[in-house]
Amino acid sequence: MSDAPRETRSFQVIEISDLDRLAELALTKLDQAFDRYPEKRIAYATNLLSICLCQGAADHFLHLGSASDRGVHDFDLWALYRRQPNLTFWNRKPSLADFGLSKFGRSPLDSEKYSGRRVDVFWRAIWAEPGETALCTVRRYFEYPMSKSAFELRKKSVVQIWPQQSAGEPIWDPIHLVA
Repeated sequence: MSDAPRETRSFQVIEISDLDRLAELALTKLDQAFDRYPEKRIAYATNLLSICLCQGAADHFLHLGSASDRGVHDFDLWALYRRQPNLTFWNRKPSLADFGLSKFGRSPLDSEKYSGRRVDVFWRAIWAEPGETALCTVRRYFEYPMSKSAFELRKKSVVQIWPQQSAGEPIWDPIHLVA
């Protein structure tokens, strides 16, 4: 969780159009990552289950104005892929993007290279039961965490931003326990 002071955060409403913009940024960063690992693209590009908004920005989206709302310091996005047998996935530091000029402004704590809020894009391959829907797989990842990442992420809300038709749907909400 970010320790950024309150005055560096945005308390603007995150709308579905903002989630769509975040999904576009994530998809672009993922495409660029696959350009560097073309052998992974073949197996994984068609196995994207979900892109989720996580951490403080997801809490802000779901609980705007509540006592738990700490605003938005940055946007943390997690792309979750269906794990492929006998093929390792590469997990690495986040790919960074710039939301750009918007109502969210920019954090004075971020580098001058950002004109808007920083967007961190992470990705993981997760295990899926045969025949299990993408939504069930992703919810299970947070409900029964089997990795340090999942265990830490489940402390805050998770909101689906891709596929677009499900943008804004809560995946995990520790305050109201959506699962």
